[in-house]
Amino acid sequence: MKNTIKLTIPFSFKGVDYKPSSVIDLDTFLLGDQNLDALFQIVATENKISNYSYEYEVLEASPKIFSDPTGMACDFLSGDSFDFEGFKHYKNKAQALTILQDIAKNTLEIDDLEAHQNLKQALWEAYKAGRDMV
Repeated sequence: MKNTIKLTIPFSFKGVDYKPSSVIDLDTFLLGDQNLDALFQIVATENKISNYSYEYEVLEASPKIFSDPTGMACDFLSGDSFDFEGFKHYKNKAQALTILQDIAKNTLEIDDLEAHQNLKQALWEAYKAGRDMV
């Protein structure tokens, strides 16, 4: 299942109320290693708001409202706030554990790493140590 979340950034400009929104594909967004400021650009682009306009400046200063999460993103939404760092950490760990499961299967013929918690922990520690060395 895809991990998505809807982002709405309501603002008023010259007496007109706007509610631009966009559904963010979190899996794709996190692959790009973008910072959260890139979300403003995504919403602006999808709603035809120029990055060089006064409307864009007001958009950037307005609160972000997150809603309608799908997949594991549901676990990281609290009210209208989304824990991007927590979700990113979860995704990175899930990807690493998938790699470790593949290593255990290909090298040790272990189909279910969950059934071998000591080995899983040892592989995880080795993975973290290797990552920290880079």
